[in-house]
Amino acid sequence: MTAPDSLGSPPDPAAVIATVEVAAGSVLFAAHAAVPGDLPIERAASATLAIRGAVERARAGQRASVVLGAHELVGALAALGEAAAVRTPITVHVIERRGGLAVGRDELAPALDVGAGVLVTWSNQEAADMVLVARRAAEDSETPFLHIVDALPSDVAALGGARELAAGFLGSERTAPTFKDVAPGDTDDDGGPRPQGRGVIRKRAERSFAARVPFALTSAMRELCELTSRPLGAIERVDTADAEEIMVAVGCAFPAAREVVRSLRAQGRRVGLVGVRALRPFFSADVVKTLGRARAIVVLEPLDVPLAPSGPVAAGVKAAFADALTWAPGFPGVGRIPPIISATFATIDGAISEREVRLSLAEIASGERARRLVVFGSDG
Repeated sequence: MTAPDSLGSPPDPAAVIATVEVAAGSVLFAAHAAVPGDLPIERAASATLAIRGAVERARAGQRASVVLGAHELVGALAALGEAAAVRTPITVHVIERRGGLAVGRDELAPALDVGAGVLVTWSNQEAADMVLVARRAAEDSETPFLHIVDALPSDVAALGGARELAAGFLGSERTAPTFKDVAPGDTDDDGGPRPQGRGVIRKRAERSFAARVPFALTSAMRELCELTSRPLGAIERVDTADAEEIMVAVGCAFPAAREVVRSLRAQGRRVGLVGVRALRPFFSADVVKTLGRARAIVVLEPLDVPLAPSGPVAAGVKAAFADALTWAPGFPGVGRIPPIISATFATIDGAISEREVRLSLAEIASGERARRLVVFGSDG
């Protein structure tokens, strides 16, 4: 099964995502994002209004999704946070078309803290599969999911049968929601005024719904893998079993890092790689179990937060090791925290290159004196 000819060869990531969402029965919203093909799209005047339109449809019982450009997301985060507060299972896909020097995926960092699931993919095939995973996890956990697509156009093998796959994986109807929002002026059963404001009730419900998300996500990934025989996990491991040096890569850093690992392995160097697809939830214990024996770690992220001491994923890795070192429940015990080098990218020329990956990895040679932050594509 191949992509329809109308999507181009290789197909554009936005077209891939839109095709799968429509096949899943979703109403598709967009503001200014260009989506190739002739799929039905409801256009809104802004990204905020696109998300609100999707929320309205989802609250009415329909499946709804949004496609945004990377530059549109930050201005729409308040709307996405509102969707999370009322437990609305929409999916929001963010596309960045790279054709030369461009800003990194700086929209990713602020999006981590709005209460939505956050997933990152680095190929068209993964993006197509993640559409279904995010949809299923959103509906099972009553939580919106944000899907950051950090992929260049590439081949995808499953679009021809997307409708049948979606029907078998998702079913024809959404699960009935369990969260009941409070309308302004609502009263208790005895007719008296409700003592809690809407914000308090929504906030108190957050953790109970958030607790569903890790299981909903991993279950969806596992079941789709069983249906398609295509592996898709929260993290992907490459040659980590005996690795002394391990890279952790997000988005477009992963393909380049994988090629570097293959090359260095052929030279006898014990280097491994972990690709991170799930940033929220972040599977801290699994990350430490994979990285715990490494002599040094480099975290490659396609963004830069200039006032932060590291990229957000590097910060998460460091926090995970701190929990492991202090014997937090569920974490493996570790005797030390290895040097963790954060490599961030203020600007990216098309995609992160193997040369940049090698330069990041070379910092390990400095041992304990290695810089803990290496920034590419910046004048600073």
